Amino acid sequence: MANICMDTVVFYAISDRQEKGLDTLKQAVNDCYPAGTSVDDSGLCRIFEQNDIPTNGINLRSNVVDVCTEDSYITLYCDSAWNPMYEAYLCLANHFGVCFELEAEEPGCGIYINTDINGAYRTNQYKAYLSERPEDSSLDMLFDNAHGDTDFYFSSDKELLQWFRECGGITADSIETLRETLDCEYVSIHEFVNPY
Repeated sequence: MANICMDTVVFYAISDRQEKGLDTLKQAVNDCYPAGTSVDDSGLCRIFEQNDIPTNGINLRSNVVDVCTEDSYITLYCDSAWNPMYEAYLCLANHFGVCFELEAEEPGCGIYINTDINGAYRTNQYKAYLSERPEDSSLDMLFDNAHGDTDFYFSSDKELLQWFRECGGITADSIETLRETLDCEYVSIHEFVNPY
């Protein structure tokens, strides 16, 4: 597959009628993607084919890499080609009569999406990415406190600013000020948006 877009899609119900659809979707997901499903059988197209869902004009270049079914929601973790399969997830939601939220990330294409504006299922609003420690030691405290991790997620600007203050000794009163302070060659900040 080309550049990988990591999609996390949550299907859920907000009414009794949707609960029935969610139960039907759970059964379809369990039938299509049981534990131990090989990558060859994990295509997103599988659930469309096995449930006779029309796919006219819908891009399905995605694999379901993990599934989590809870009482009140279903989470699909998918690796998609280049960008999120939003239209496919919308089609599934419409077919089964449920709601969904999508969080998608493809750093190579600058895609950072979170449709869950209320943070009910997906709370990420920002990502800080530590790419390379500068030779001038200016960010040593931050990189030392990261303990080798490179990706950090935050549910609010307050949480992000506090983390940089506590872990890096970098004080800023806004995300814009923080971005101006940092050299994006070493540390970048990305905001999750809802383009839909």
